[in-house]
Amino acid sequence: MSLIHSPEGKITRPVLVAISNAIKALEIVTGSLQEHEIGKEDSEGFTRAKRLLWSILENNGYTIDIDTNRLRKAVN
Repeated sequence: MSLIHSPEGKITRPVLVAISNAIKALEIVTGSLQEHEIGKEDSEGFTRAKRLLWSILENNGYTIDIDTNRLRKAVN
């Protein structure tokens, strides 16, 4: 399912878990990006993708726990 076609409002937990896993995978890659020569456009696209994924989690009241590296409800 494309996130572009996701319904507005709350997203189901399985989709949020998939988004969380995507963020974690991107975060692992982030450290190694410095070792590769990528263009400015690619770097901006990469950063934009991470921001969009994070905003989906945050808009649905979730975050990634830094201690357990797991998806959890955000504390208000």
